[in-house]
Amino acid sequence: MHTQVIIIGAGPTGLMAACQLARFNIDFIIIDTKPAPTHESRAMLVTARSMEIYQQMGIVDTVQEQGNVISKFAIYMKGREKAILQTAEAGYGLTDFPNLQAFEQFKNEELLYEQLKATGHDVLWRTSLVSFEQDEDLVFANIYDKSDPFRKIVVKASYLLACDGASSVVRQHLGLDFAGGTYQNKFFVADVQLNWQQPLNKLIASLSRSNFCAFFPMYGDNNYRILGTLPESFAGIDDVSFDDLKDVIAENIKLPLNIKKLNWFSVYKLHHRCVDRFRVNRCFLLGDAAHIHSPAGGQGMNTGLQDAHNLAWKLAFVIQGIAGEKLTDTYHTERYPFAQWLLKFTDNIFAFMTGRNWLIYLVRTYIMPHVLRLVLSKKWITRRMFRVLSQIWYSYRKSPLSRQFIKQNLKFSAGDRCPYVMTEIEGKSQSIYHLLTEAKFHLLCIGTKSDDSQVPDHLLPFIKIVNLPINEDWQKLGVKTGLYLLVRPDNYIGLLSDEMSPALISGYFETFKGN
Repeated sequence: MHTQVIIIGAGPTGLMAACQLARFNIDFIIIDTKPAPTHESRAMLVTARSMEIYQQMGIVDTVQEQGNVISKFAIYMKGREKAILQTAEAGYGLTDFPNLQAFEQFKNEELLYEQLKATGHDVLWRTSLVSFEQDEDLVFANIYDKSDPFRKIVVKASYLLACDGASSVVRQHLGLDFAGGTYQNKFFVADVQLNWQQPLNKLIASLSRSNFCAFFPMYGDNNYRILGTLPESFAGIDDVSFDDLKDVIAENIKLPLNIKKLNWFSVYKLHHRCVDRFRVNRCFLLGDAAHIHSPAGGQGMNTGLQDAHNLAWKLAFVIQGIAGEKLTDTYHTERYPFAQWLLKFTDNIFAFMTGRNWLIYLVRTYIMPHVLRLVLSKKWITRRMFRVLSQIWYSYRKSPLSRQFIKQNLKFSAGDRCPYVMTEIEGKSQSIYHLLTEAKFHLLCIGTKSDDSQVPDHLLPFIKIVNLPINEDWQKLGVKTGLYLLVRPDNYIGLLSDEMSPALISGYFETFKGN
């Protein structure tokens, strides 16, 4: 078999990579050992940044229709509400998706899988990677089809993407160190039908000395995800059932609850690990194959989606001859620092929420509630928290792909996510993200009229020009005179300049050339 990219793993990360490559008309195959998409809920939250990707792909309405908006986040101790954060519209004015959106992992997989099939592609299910080799130009992968065990299949491709999870076969074959550790506490997760007196859109984190529990509202009446840490009394017990934990959960939350039905249950250890290279020659590691961490903050699945979104357009530009291998090196440059930050961020939250040290317990029990009540009453703090948890804050300012030539004192820079600005589109006020949906660069011309003469002829098929007026939103961001933003296919600013010319654009794209 011959293809341009082979994707190992059809979870959310692999399916996103496949859908993105399909948008750029890149040939690929995607394989997975499973017989079909997973049916376990697993990851719960979809961040605003991931929602913006779904918006770009034209499938975000499904998430909003079939998901559940979480409008309140409360901290409980000993059955009492100690602090509450009103999360409804917390990101208003920052994104088209200002809420905490619950949309379970299996639904994300179903959504992406349907989108993939709509492009004329499919997953090779029940197919596993046996081994692979690579040289300067190609990857040769030996795969095994369980439905035809006597058939030897060798796939020749330009690149291989490891999206095969925490136990990645690709990572092990490459011999990469997965540095980090394992949390002492075991973790449990259960999807249940739960009757109690709490609102259906309220997320509750309940803290105690012995363990931690959280209650996530899911789509549909009375459907909840309960997750938490096992008390020390369960140490050394391998076969823990949900019935064993009912009293533990009740003792922790100290609220009347009636668990009517168990849909899924699992106990596992949590790890915090990361490779030191996201690329080895023609192989790239994405999602859990590259980094794993605690579920604190709901960042895991979303980070894998961002990895795929970052890499796919770069591979496409190299394969199509617009850029050289130097462009794909920036995948590690841009995504590795975020993975490192994420490990520290989730580790700190998890350690504080679950730590059994007496000092941490005292701070958590007697000091934190008072601090939270004060802090969460400040709107600017709530907005900052939303920016972090939604992943819209992250920037690639230090990336070699981020260039700027400006004299204006702007509140954004090259490398930042494209500013969230409202403008008139088809007679109604909408964000400019509705104009950034094509699989190409977008040249935003603010306060100036431009046409194709601004773009070198050989780059015209890959850049769309969008003319926008300098309105109040742009003025608040510091834009006073004409400004040009060359926005990357993943909606981050690549080039920012007060003036624009074909030579400047050509010079920017020349940074992509070479090996």
